[in-house]
Amino acid sequence: MTLKQAKEKRLTEHFTLYEMMRSETAENHNIDNTPDATQINNLKNLCEKILEPLRRNFGVIKINSGFRCPVLNERVNGVGNSQHLFGEAADIHCYNAYIARKYFDFITNHCPYDQLLFEYRKGGSFWIHVSLKRNEKNRKMRIENYPAKH
Repeated sequence: MTLKQAKEKRLTEHFTLYEMMRSETAENHNIDNTPDATQINNLKNLCEKILEPLRRNFGVIKINSGFRCPVLNERVNGVGNSQHLFGEAADIHCYNAYIARKYFDFITNHCPYDQLLFEYRKGGSFWIHVSLKRNEKNRKMRIENYPAKH
């Protein structure tokens, strides 16, 4: 798939495949971060069930990290069994703790999820990690105030 095709391929009304696979790290290190058909279907499910409802409620949201191929996942120090590898997870940028709390609470109360983490770095950056399995039972594992290890 070309970059142009990824930019044009809509997973949902507001999310493109490119947005869910884009990575500054991949670009800087010439890493091909193209998902396969199964991973694309997982990303579509994630967008339909969680990211679109979040977008409709809050307006534009920024995805820091969606799909990660194994090479990219290793480069960013992701865990070896990361759901990003399967297209089942996204990290959502939050401008501050207040917004992060709003996103976290909205997903908790209105969306199915497998894993939901309110993550932060001591320097004051915040994001929500959310995952959703398509063909398995989701755990609904929720952790607030999860310090980032990388």
